[in-house]
Amino acid sequence: MFSKEQWLEILKAIIEEELGGEIIIDLENPKKGGPIKDFSSLETIGKAAATRAASFVMDMSGEDVDVNVFKIKLTSLNKLLSEASEDKKVFTKIDFNGMLSGMGVLIFTEKDAIKMGDSMLKGMFMEDPEVDVLSELKISAINETCNLLVSAFVDTFANYMETSLSMTPPEYCINDTANFLNEALKDYNINNDDLIFTFESELVSKGIDSSFEVFMAMNPESTAKLSEKLE
Repeated sequence: MFSKEQWLEILKAIIEEELGGEIIIDLENPKKGGPIKDFSSLETIGKAAATRAASFVMDMSGEDVDVNVFKIKLTSLNKLLSEASEDKKVFTKIDFNGMLSGMGVLIFTEKDAIKMGDSMLKGMFMEDPEVDVLSELKISAINETCNLLVSAFVDTFANYMETSLSMTPPEYCINDTANFLNEALKDYNINNDDLIFTFESELVSKGIDSSFEVFMAMNPESTAKLSEKLE
């Protein structure tokens, strides 16, 4: 077991690599991020959730889905926004609250959202008469996909923390990533220099010819609680 001072040095090194500059971490103040003691354990939790989420899409669409990318980041809101794309994307978001608080988001290009919506509707033996259009029916199917996938992540986190978490209904919008994240994360009173913990995963289906990102973010207090659980 590392000492508190050793964890501080390790965490500083991680943050300097992620943020490209020196960041002072207050281990006693969860608002500033708190200690992260074992990224490998958290990676295992996140990968299990991503695999479970992919299986939901396979069951609904009848097509194979692969988890192409999985990343865990401890970063600042300011750094996250600076790296965000300015391209317009389709977002569907669910907030979760309880012992852990944060949000889960599915991020599509419009083209991929249309393909995924069509595939999910066909999996439910439904057909949308509005072809090649992001119709209300397709949006409803995408929102249900978000509900299933974010539930997979939230349930996995809740089981790990031995608690239950509540979720809001999905919310759909079209926006650029920077504006979307800025508006969504500010709802959690996260300041630009606060550290937040994110899971990022890309799910790809060659059969559907579509891919999308699953983005999970938790506030600094939840980051600290996850860390304490790993002690």
